[in-house]
Amino acid sequence: MGVHGLTALLRRYAPQSIKSIRTKALSNQVIAFDASCHLNKFVYGEEIHPHRHVYGFYLMARYCQMHSITPIFVFDGAQRIAAKQLEHSRREKSRRKIKPSLEYERARSMRLATWTNAYRDLSDDAAARILDQLATPTEYPSTGNNNKNESNPVIENQLVELATNLKHALKLVQDTEKYTKTVRGLSAREHSVMTSMIRDRIADTEDALQELRNDNEQMVNSLEKRSIRITHALRQECLEFLQTLGFICMTCENHEAEAMCSELARQNVTTATVTEAQSLVIIDMDALVFGDAPILRYFFARNRPILEINPIIAREQLGFTRDQFIDFCILCGTDFSGTIQGIGPIRALEYIRRYGSIENILESLSSTKYTPSETFRYKLARQIYLFFFLASSLKVFNSLPPVEPSTLIPPSIDQEKIDELLRRYDIDPIEADNRLQTIRFQEGASDTFGTDPFAQTTIKL
Repeated sequence: MGVHGLTALLRRYAPQSIKSIRTKALSNQVIAFDASCHLNKFVYGEEIHPHRHVYGFYLMARYCQMHSITPIFVFDGAQRIAAKQLEHSRREKSRRKIKPSLEYERARSMRLATWTNAYRDLSDDAAARILDQLATPTEYPSTGNNNKNESNPVIENQLVELATNLKHALKLVQDTEKYTKTVRGLSAREHSVMTSMIRDRIADTEDALQELRNDNEQMVNSLEKRSIRITHALRQECLEFLQTLGFICMTCENHEAEAMCSELARQNVTTATVTEAQSLVIIDMDALVFGDAPILRYFFARNRPILEINPIIAREQLGFTRDQFIDFCILCGTDFSGTIQGIGPIRALEYIRRYGSIENILESLSSTKYTPSETFRYKLARQIYLFFFLASSLKVFNSLPPVEPSTLIPPSIDQEKIDELLRRYDIDPIEADNRLQTIRFQEGASDTFGTDPFAQTTIKL
């Protein structure tokens, strides 16, 4: 999850900490990439490719080379930091909803596909019988169809069956442990549209029905992608592929990749950290709390500039010390702790400015108005962030893997192995480069890139 609502708050209260830049401004720099974030982005994105996780990294790595950027890819390991159990549990709970939600949406697709415009010819009596299946009050304006002896029994029976199925589905979807909030929202809309179509029998509902069908189709596609589990094996495929191409990769066991990225910046190995969405909607901002180096969002995103966020300027503009900034981020909501009910980013900013620390805030709070959640483990979250700073600055033991000079030497290149992997993952380098050139042209880039697609750069520690 990162830090909830942080970017929007910085835009408002620390605007100088955020600026838009073009990719060419990063030329000749060494930049750390939180690779696990990008793996999520590629797997769950819109790219149509049989191996889109590997293909996504190939395109991004070549994009870096075209701009003379040296990337270091940092992957999360098989073992994650134990203190992140809260976030792991939240994600696992969300994953458990994907399969039943997908089955539910597929069943909805079948219902929506069988709807018919014959509802306009229903008699009022037939409409009342169908509305009864939907548990909907039958008082409605007369449509003038009472003079009909009876509706077509085939059409009526079809609509009764649809209404019965929908009524049953509405009961099922109330199980919040199995179905997502979005799925429940679509069900409410489906009930509303069908009720309106049967009760009013007006053409206006056809637009709403088509919109519902479109949203259902998008939801099915989204859930099908999210049903793919990102396993350690997928991460290893990407890591080994990038290493074969000659790129430096690291695996961060028992800690967080963003912490390792911050450590690389602290040791002046890198100048910035690229981080992206952990899911379709959630941006990981922990790197902003772990270190002082700028973080970059929307790197290699089409039709939008890169967003550079500077944590040092952010703290200065907010008027926070490092400790106060950490407490503020914990109150906003992080992967390591729950929150205090009723305190969001704006109130967190106000209270840290007024009271200076979480302890002082807790002493001043009304227990009835603001209640810490059972998972509000602010001391643990604070310890993780502070320990990283202290361990790094004092060079004492921590669980981050060491950054040795040998770690920063690019792997040797074997062109035969590269060709073999390109064939295995169905990647056409010429097609990919043409596609990237088009993107660069759209960005207005005028500089050219070298002819050696896998030039090596040794990084000095």
